Amino acid sequence: MDNICEQLVTKTRTGADTAKIIGIMLGSVLLAAVCMFFAMFLGITFLILISVLILGGGIWLLSGVNIEYEYIITNNEMDIDKIIGRRKRKRMITVDISKATDFGALPSENNVDADATVHASTGTQTDAHYLLVEHSSYGTVKVIFNPNERTREAIVQELPHALRAKVKQNGK
Repeated sequence: MDNICEQLVTKTRTGADTAKIIGIMLGSVLLAAVCMFFAMFLGITFLILISVLILGGGIWLLSGVNIEYEYIITNNEMDIDKIIGRRKRKRMITVDISKATDFGALPSENNVDADATVHASTGTQTDAHYLLVEHSSYGTVKVIFNPNERTREAIVQELPHALRAKVKQNGK
């Protein structure tokens, strides 16, 4: 039987995200106002079009602040995609769950150094989990993400037998 599961999580806004939004808004409005000022007083009507384009560019940049992650589990593979502003999708990594060496809730008792870390979480440490996997290109990869109950069950189903027994015993 096939094991298929998808989950979409939204990254929570941080103070840095709010600062970017305010900076983009202020910058685009200020530049558009300067262009309109010169257009009215110097009679350069082409600057009106430039100011409209500046405002449109500001709106386009603002939509890029919204980030979502999608976890797609198909049998023993987990794909993690990053969706930026609901307009651009980028595959972050594909891991083979059957090559996992550890899985559990954060903060983990055993801090294992990984060769690469993939942060695909909401940004909050509540209900965050980690998955340590041996990857053919990156070595030991630590994936930090926020799986719901259904996604956790799909992952546990594909873990190696010894790790699956350990996870079930710990009740994670």
